[in-house]
Amino acid sequence: MKTILTHGPVFLTLVAITFAAFGYLMTTPLWDNVDFDIFCDAYAQSQNTSDMFRHIGFYFSQPLLQLIFMLEFRAFGLDPTWYIGINLIIHAISSFVVFMLVNMLFPKKSVAFLAATLFALGVGSYGKMLMATHQLESLLLANLHLLILYFFIRNDFRRKGKIISPLFLFGLFLYLITGLTKTASFSLIGTLIAYKAFFYRWRNGRAIFSLDIMAFIVVGILFHWAQGRWGFQGQVVLQETNPFDHFTLVSFKNIFRYLNLMFFPMQASPVLDSSSIWVQWAFEARTLIRTFVTLSIISFSFFGFVFGNKAIRFFIAWTYITLMPFTGHSISGNWLNLNHLYLTSLGFCVILASGTVSCSNLLVVRRWRRYVPYLVPLIFILLSLGLTYKLDAHHRAFARSPRGLEFHQGLKDCCSEMASGIHESRDSGPSE
Repeated sequence: MKTILTHGPVFLTLVAITFAAFGYLMTTPLWDNVDFDIFCDAYAQSQNTSDMFRHIGFYFSQPLLQLIFMLEFRAFGLDPTWYIGINLIIHAISSFVVFMLVNMLFPKKSVAFLAATLFALGVGSYGKMLMATHQLESLLLANLHLLILYFFIRNDFRRKGKIISPLFLFGLFLYLITGLTKTASFSLIGTLIAYKAFFYRWRNGRAIFSLDIMAFIVVGILFHWAQGRWGFQGQVVLQETNPFDHFTLVSFKNIFRYLNLMFFPMQASPVLDSSSIWVQWAFEARTLIRTFVTLSIISFSFFGFVFGNKAIRFFIAWTYITLMPFTGHSISGNWLNLNHLYLTSLGFCVILASGTVSCSNLLVVRRWRRYVPYLVPLIFILLSLGLTYKLDAHHRAFARSPRGLEFHQGLKDCCSEMASGIHESRDSGPSE
């Protein structure tokens, strides 16, 4: 009850912020071709739920996610409104977990609330994850990762990392559930090891590779083996024309290409072509801007590790570790997926929030000038909301286009054909 009274208003505030900023996405018609395919897939399985356990879906490959999506399908049908609404609720919960996590690691509550607000408003990932119904999988995975990290750290802090503890057992249970989603187990283990390393003194010098972390490593290895045999198999771009050393170099470059997107989210696209002349001029100067941003990122990472406190070091490490699984998905780097920045953006939000609050505290005797540092996160908030609105307008235009209407008609025809086939199979059954 004390926890609810203390943090309940923060949770409600983050839910309100999320729906105030992105609630209009619930009125956007279906526009993503992946959504059309998984709707058709979900309709087929909803006729016989037992098929879920031996079916490899178009997008969702694991029983847990197929079950959740089929429950949504039975409740909402072909109306995307509440599919997006549930995605927003999950995003709001993740934002609250961000608040709880940062509040545990930083001495100032204002840093935690600002970081959670920035995360809720899509700073660093720019709302791309919230625009399609099939992003349920990635949102759930991110939510589970944040919860696991929170319970793991809380158990290490309160119970000294004991494995016979409700906090640890619940965290391990959540980790088992992540095995029913796309594989990302080792990046999560990497963040847990980073926490133990950077908070070594705060943890009174307890061993880094203690029983709790070893339990996660063993489970992660078992999951990796099982997923290699039966689970989702993602496509890593590695062809005969691209030798391994070239692939490794491109993967390394993609780290900084992705980090650049958090500061400068511009890529060649139809949305950019329809933007104002000022935006297009900025895009023309992208090489100079990206060079400056990359040097700034390298500089901050180095000095942050050398002179930053333990929390800053941890979230810098979080940024790189959570980005690593996605760096091998592009050969040229000409197009990178903003969705992959969802978890990574947590580090960016925390660093931005910490720097803003610290600068504001230095100006505490300057009255109104102490609020000047908040202009920086405000700029990123406006950039996130503006880009999300622009992308949504493009999606709505596509949904109304002949191509989009063709997708909608194809979905209706798919469901009608399946329904007719089911009725025919029932009618042609054995007679008395």
